[in-house]
Amino acid sequence: MAGEVLIETRDLKVYFQKGGLMTKKSYVKAVDGVSIQIRRGEILGLVGESGSGKTTLGRTTIGLQQPTSGQVIYYDSSSRSHEITPKRITKELRRKLQMVYQDPFSSIDPYMRVYDALRQPLYYAGVKDPAEAREIIYKAFDEVGLPHDLLSNFVFQLSGGQRQRVAIARALMLNPEYLVADEPVTMLDASLKGLIVEDLRRINGERGISILFITHELPVAKVIAHRIAIMYLGKIVELGPTKKVVENPLHPYTQALLQAYPKLDPSLRDQIIKVNVKELELVVPKSGCRFHPRCPFVMDRCKNEEPQLKMVEPDHYVACFLY
Repeated sequence: MAGEVLIETRDLKVYFQKGGLMTKKSYVKAVDGVSIQIRRGEILGLVGESGSGKTTLGRTTIGLQQPTSGQVIYYDSSSRSHEITPKRITKELRRKLQMVYQDPFSSIDPYMRVYDALRQPLYYAGVKDPAEAREIIYKAFDEVGLPHDLLSNFVFQLSGGQRQRVAIARALMLNPEYLVADEPVTMLDASLKGLIVEDLRRINGERGISILFITHELPVAKVIAHRIAIMYLGKIVELGPTKKVVENPLHPYTQALLQAYPKLDPSLRDQIIKVNVKELELVVPKSGCRFHPRCPFVMDRCKNEEPQLKMVEPDHYVACFLY
């Protein structure tokens, strides 16, 4: 297992406290008992609507968020395991675990020149030789398809697509093994989405970097991911190879996500899974399946028992009592 797996989470939980001195304490269970494996060289698509805990899970897997309980394990090239937390992560491990943030307009200082924005993290990583730094920056720019003359521009002079490519270049400079791409195409128009997705697919193929591709758009994950994990209110409700999840979705939530997009074939437009939506608010039930307040197939058992993720066909897992 350790030879194939790069990142593993074991019953990972990340809770945030609400309230305090003057109000009653409560907890937001952003990630609640997630156990997944991200294999070497694969792209795992993590899909779910806003508030499902995708970004928190991604941040925790690279040591930017302290878990409440559970573990994040990184396996190096010698199959040795390292637990990843903000307090335990070393400078060497930090170079191997990188992140591309959702908003390219806030993840890079807009008043820095592009070259300086890329030179600074190299300096802190120990690359002090100017010639070596220049070579690394030029190579990263070539990989994301940006011309070198943009390096003299200020960041605010770049378009949204250019900024996101600079962010990807910055993450690639330290030659990471694992990249968390947190909704990297959400703020871009359709044509640029395709270009960024193609860049990430090519980089994955050429470098063999494992990528956790976070998105709320299942069709985008379908194009880029080898496997897809569906997340709902802190839980993984379905996990499997992309082809199986898209062509044979098992969980009602996955079915609803797929049917939220227009169908070209008129015969498919009547096959609608109706999901209960209460003022667009995701309500966490006190017991049972997280999805049962919105599920069209809810049973009494769903309201009292929490389904566990189980394999129903080879490498295809679902957390639902319908199976």
